[in-house]
Amino acid sequence: MAEVNSFYLGTFIVYLLIVLAIGVWGYTKTSDVMDFWAFGKDMGPWLATWSFVANFVSAVSVIGFIGAVYGGGYSLMTHTIFGLMLGTSALYFAVDRVRNLDLLTFPDIIASVTGYEIARPIAGVVLLGNGWLYLIMQLVGASLLVTTITGVPYEYMVWVIGIVFIAYTVLGGLVSVAWTDFLQGTLMVGAVLLSLGYMVFDLGGFTTINQQFAMLDSSYVHPTSEGAYTAIGIVATIVAFFGTIFTEQNNIVRIAATRDVKTAKLHLAAGGVILSVFYSALVLLGGATTVALDSNGLAVQAQDAAFPTLITEYVPSSVGIVIILAVMSAILSTTDTRLHSTGITTARDIYSYFRPDASDDSQLRVSRAATIVFGLAATAAAVNPPGTIIELYNFRAVLLTSAFLIPVYFGLYWVGLSGRAILISVTAGAILGVGTELTGGLFGIPSTFIGVGTATLVLLISHIILPGTEPKGGATVND
Repeated sequence: MAEVNSFYLGTFIVYLLIVLAIGVWGYTKTSDVMDFWAFGKDMGPWLATWSFVANFVSAVSVIGFIGAVYGGGYSLMTHTIFGLMLGTSALYFAVDRVRNLDLLTFPDIIASVTGYEIARPIAGVVLLGNGWLYLIMQLVGASLLVTTITGVPYEYMVWVIGIVFIAYTVLGGLVSVAWTDFLQGTLMVGAVLLSLGYMVFDLGGFTTINQQFAMLDSSYVHPTSEGAYTAIGIVATIVAFFGTIFTEQNNIVRIAATRDVKTAKLHLAAGGVILSVFYSALVLLGGATTVALDSNGLAVQAQDAAFPTLITEYVPSSVGIVIILAVMSAILSTTDTRLHSTGITTARDIYSYFRPDASDDSQLRVSRAATIVFGLAATAAAVNPPGTIIELYNFRAVLLTSAFLIPVYFGLYWVGLSGRAILISVTAGAILGVGTELTGGLFGIPSTFIGVGTATLVLLISHIILPGTEPKGGATVND
């Protein structure tokens, strides 16, 4: 066990107490299931904007992305971040269509465009798999950081953080989540920009940092790492992360939670601008982190440990506190959202399908219980995680994009598309996409292309073969 750093540990405890207090306050403002799920559908533009930003940035964004720059250079901006920003921009142009449906969840949308209520539990299972993976990587990132800076053993810290996440999310639902996100989003963006400013000043400017970064490995400053990524691999990654923006349950819930279409569009536009600046700063901070660690002989074996090592071994404590708060804000704000989404998915999309007469109080209890169960299961898995943060992030991107991107958004705009074809396409895309990802691809073709290609082909063939007689456009039938 490393020596405990009382200063950092104390700061961390105070931070957790603050977010728990917001959770308790949120509980007093939550009177029914719609408050818990969707803020009573009354979220204003600024709260929605910062909640979206904070939800978007996670352990992957801060620890995972900086680690990825440490291990592979600036090419991260070319594929993953470009795909994410492209997806956000595209969602802006689809948001009025989504908001006018006046539906709460992504499976609601699938049920609407197919005309089959059974689409809700089918899609819900995929979303729960995604949510569980996301929770694991968030807990890994948070615990790795706090363990490194405080000296408290990892296996203890995972459970402490997991229980706090669960507690304040269960208490106030989206009310707690949105207000903690507002606090954490502003703190996170400001802290990262301040941290980058310190590193630029300390290392002698952007030009000096980039020159030294290139001296370590010339491929680090190349947009494709000079052959490390093939053209097809880059396009596949862009498609994968583009697709996650359209298919994240929490993004649909936030659109539904806004007051009106104007607010929904405004929060995406403003959030996209803020995130573009933030990610540009984050990639540059990754380069500065690599240069600083190398120049001081502080190489790390695991790339996810690069940023925590910078905090503990390089920057002064005053700057370290700022960075810690930024990273914890990023992790907490995304984890509570995923926890909240698992509760909604379980209660709204699965439980209510099998119990259509369930009362609002019953659905609220199921939602809270599911939040606890999935939170504890993810915490237990995070003790011995099945991969690095970025590996888990890539896997769930393939899952979501393969299952949903083509069939669901074709269904929104293609009049007369067979509902059964959509459901078959969702299932086939998910199975083939995940299967090839687990086996490392097929004949050198990225798993994203396998999944999306399968979904597209199955959709077209099924539409031709199956009669399009089922109801569409909001009508539903129990199947």
